[in-house]
Amino acid sequence: MARIVFCLPAMRGHLGAHAPLARELVRRGHNVTLLGSRALTPLASEEGLNVASLDWTEPSLGGAGLVRTLTATAAATRGVIRHAPSALASLDPDLAITDQAEPGYALAAEASGIPRITLTAGLPIMASDEVPPPFLPWPFDPSVKGRKRNRGGWAVASVLMALQKRALAAGCRDHGLPLRADMADWTHGVPELRQMIPSLDFPQPRPANAVSLGPLRDGDVTETLPPLGDKPLIFASLGTLAGRRRRLLHAICEAAAPLDATLVLAHAGTLSSAEVAALPGRPLVRNLWPQLPLLDRASVCITHGGMNTVLDCVAAGVPMLTLPLAFEQPGIAARVAHHGVGLTLPPRQRGVGMIRATLRELLSDRDFGDKIAAHRAELRALGGVRRGADIIEGSLNRSATGDAA
Repeated sequence: MARIVFCLPAMRGHLGAHAPLARELVRRGHNVTLLGSRALTPLASEEGLNVASLDWTEPSLGGAGLVRTLTATAAATRGVIRHAPSALASLDPDLAITDQAEPGYALAAEASGIPRITLTAGLPIMASDEVPPPFLPWPFDPSVKGRKRNRGGWAVASVLMALQKRALAAGCRDHGLPLRADMADWTHGVPELRQMIPSLDFPQPRPANAVSLGPLRDGDVTETLPPLGDKPLIFASLGTLAGRRRRLLHAICEAAAPLDATLVLAHAGTLSSAEVAALPGRPLVRNLWPQLPLLDRASVCITHGGMNTVLDCVAAGVPMLTLPLAFEQPGIAARVAHHGVGLTLPPRQRGVGMIRATLRELLSDRDFGDKIAAHRAELRALGGVRRGADIIEGSLNRSATGDAA
């Protein structure tokens, strides 16, 4: 039995990828712990896993604008670098699984001399002329003009991430590690487990250490749904972090009201009981719904473009209307549109009429489902949680025998 620590930010989307893999390793007899700031503990309370909290609370990114996101991201990395090395040393794991979105945990593992693997729950971040930065909605453009624009986008991204890069550089100096200031630098040289499937990404070179697994989900989901009727079902969820958009939720309900379909809406605590009662039409509304069973029943999903939901839609064969809100969601939505597995609406086109017309197109055009089918086949072949656990156990065996990863 090995001791394994999963190190991750306190975000439901990231926990949704880490926890199923952690549970699979527990089923295989390993001692597994989730490690994060104090903000992780309440999020992980229903995951059935051991949780260790750092003596620190990371800044919340819920509803944050660009400036606050950048300053909070840098502050989170500084906090991890300050508190995680000693916490990891006290846990004394055989292996650390560090989330790509917070490179401070990779630095902490190396500072503690602990072997590690990267888990990329979201969109892989690799600066390249061939693709735009993930926070931009730019389409794939392999032309000279497109590559030049991408270079400019990455240059701007480097400037925007200067605060975090300084935090990482200072951490490297303090712990006597080679200087690696960029996020992507911390995925080199160790296995990188990815949720993103190659066929759904933009065409680009893949590093040799990257292994695509598809969505990391538990295989024994038993949640049941109430009766939902016989009409086509539209499931709408804008996520749990950046989804506090009351006007947009109202517009979605008004757009769906005259359609011959049932709208099921998850508002993630955004709406009060009075606001729910005032929504147009007759949507079925909850704070959260069991997503996988709903997608098995859905004809269309309205989503913010988070990685978990997009991959779950592909797995269920459900076309998407993506309404990206923040972070890497614009880049994921651009990939959805590029591969024809859904449609996306930028902020200025999210009026009731445009949302309704887009939903009608998604409900009536079978071409979206046909295009999803090829991605579903690849997704099923990648192995998900079980293959990820196999790779982790293989890395443990190599570490035990002193072989290189």
